[in-house]
Amino acid sequence: MFLSGLLETVKISVLGGIIALIIGTILGILLTTNSKIAKVIIGVYTGFIRSTPLLVQLYFIHFGLPIIGVKLSSFQSAVIALSINCAAYITEIVRGGLNAVDKGQHEAAKALSLSWFQTMKIIVLPQAFQVALPPLISQFSYLIKDTSLAAVVIVPEITYISRKVASQTYRPIESFGIPTLIYFLIFVLLRLLSNFVSAKGRKMVRG
Repeated sequence: MFLSGLLETVKISVLGGIIALIIGTILGILLTTNSKIAKVIIGVYTGFIRSTPLLVQLYFIHFGLPIIGVKLSSFQSAVIALSINCAAYITEIVRGGLNAVDKGQHEAAKALSLSWFQTMKIIVLPQAFQVALPPLISQFSYLIKDTSLAAVVIVPEITYISRKVASQTYRPIESFGIPTLIYFLIFVLLRLLSNFVSAKGRKMVRG
């Protein structure tokens, strides 16, 4: 049962992380443009999402949207809520990575007659993600922990399974101890990966 719950947690995390990365990358790029309208809209979005609890956002999507005719499954609601929430943080991470790229790279691209799209794809984004990768990994670890909130909308991820096992066996310490250990191990592994990437990046810069 715990393995099935872990698999569900991984599915939500991976799918939510991919969607969040796509949204966050697009919004992060838009923040580096000269569009004031885009900056205002994105600023409102990131400010609102980051200042409200994820649990409330999840409740709104799962229980609020059906009122206007948008019905989603528990899994879909969890993925959408986590994606929207995580994307708000990734947006700022990507923007920081883009701003860290030397402006001379853009000028060199213009000298080579590269289009804006080619400049971003070939030159800017690879360097930006090299800078942003460690915080992105850390953000993904937070996303995995946040999947535990999906239990409130009856998604059979590992926290929901733990509650179910605890109610059946009356052994809460073991029932919640196992997922706690799993979350901890995942967090440690991702933290080590983040530190490794950071150290490798610093070594490349020095080299």
